[in-house]
Amino acid sequence: MLENTNSKTTGKRLMSWKSFLGLGIALFIIGGLVMLVKPAAAQTTATGLTTADIESLLYMREEEKLAHDVYVTLYDMWEAPIFNNIASSEQNHTDMVLSLLNQYGLEDPAVGNAVGVFTNPDLQALYDDLVSQGSQSYEAALLVGGLIEEVDIADLRDELESTNVAAIQQVYQSLLSASGNHLNGFANAYESATGNAYTAQLLSDADVTAILSGGNSSGHGNSQGSHGSSGQGSNGQSQGNGGSQGNNGQGNSGSGRGSQGNGGGNGGRR
Repeated sequence: MLENTNSKTTGKRLMSWKSFLGLGIALFIIGGLVMLVKPAAAQTTATGLTTADIESLLYMREEEKLAHDVYVTLYDMWEAPIFNNIASSEQNHTDMVLSLLNQYGLEDPAVGNAVGVFTNPDLQALYDDLVSQGSQSYEAALLVGGLIEEVDIADLRDELESTNVAAIQQVYQSLLSASGNHLNGFANAYESATGNAYTAQLLSDADVTAILSGGNSSGHGNSQGSHGSSGQGSNGQSQGNGGSQGNNGQGNSGSGRGSQGNGGGNGGRR
C-alpha cells in the first residue's frame, strides 16, 4: 500500500523496498490503504462503514488485482508454474473484496480494467515498476513476488487493527493467511533457483523467519513498527525444478474465526 497523507504505514512505505531493489524511483508514496491511526471521530457513511473502511476496500480491490496482474505477466515471461498458481489465488482474493464492495453498494474501481490497467495512478506506476524489475531475470521475478506478499501481509495486519466490521475482518484474515503461504512459496522457489536463502525486503528479518518456518503471518509480527492481530499464519511448501506443489495453510484470527489459506503452488521454470 501507499502512504496516506495522515500517516505512514507498512505498504505505504514502498519507497524503502523500491530502493532495496534498485528501482530508485519514488513514484507512489501518496494515497493509501487506510490510516494507521484513525481520526478521533471517523465519519460513518450511509453504508454503515466508516470512510476509512470504504477507502480500505476500494484500495484493497486494486491491490489484490495488482498482485494477480503482476503474476500473470511474469508467468507469460518466465513460464514458471508458481506465478500461474498464485495468480489464480490472487484472482480469488480480488473477487472476495469485490463481493464486499457489492455487499455495501460501493462502486468497483477495477470494473472494465484489463490486466495491467488500474484506476489508482499510484498502483499503475507500481505495477509498471514491478513488472520492469521482474523482467530482468527469473530470480528477480521471484523476489518481486516475495515483496508483493510482504507488503500484503503488512497492510492487511494494519487493516485488521483499523476496522471493526466483522465481514471485512473475515475476508482480510483469509487474505493474510494466504499471503503467508504465498511468501513461503516464493522464498522456497528463490532458494531452489539460486542456492541462497530468501531474506526480508519489507518486514523484519525475525518476522519473515517466523513466517517461513510455519510461524505467523497473522500474528504480532514486526513490520517496521506495526503490529498485527494474533493468530496462526499459513504455511506453504514448494518444489523446484519444474514441480508445482502447494498446501493450504490454516490460519486463525484472534477473534476465533478460522481462515483458510490458499495453496500457493510453486516450482522451477518449465
